[in-house]
Amino acid sequence: METSHSVGKNLVANTLTTMFTVPSRTRVHWNMLYAVNHTSSAKNFSAWWYDASEGVSVTIVESYPISSKNYFLLDGNAYIVLDEGDQIQVKSETGSTCSCLVTLEIENKPTIQKFL
Repeated sequence: METSHSVGKNLVANTLTTMFTVPSRTRVHWNMLYAVNHTSSAKNFSAWWYDASEGVSVTIVESYPISSKNYFLLDGNAYIVLDEGDQIQVKSETGSTCSCLVTLEIENKPTIQKFL
């Protein structure tokens, strides 16, 4: 059974922020990312999936310019599957005032699985 969950944070400029870490014995479908630029000029926004099983960060959005008082939305018919320990990480550029929201579907797993 899946449970819907959203996480929202006001970002500290130029600081890597972990939006969500997948708990043990769960799998997550990450299906939405929303970032808002509250400043009076365009600011860049980046997002990563940290794949704990590989120990690498995979870029999802890199230095995407969000114009003043506007937003970036990543949603649609696709999603990213996250496993235990994986993280969603975001960062806005220096001098920015941004908020970020992610929506997830969380599935409990009865056993731990590793894929090669």
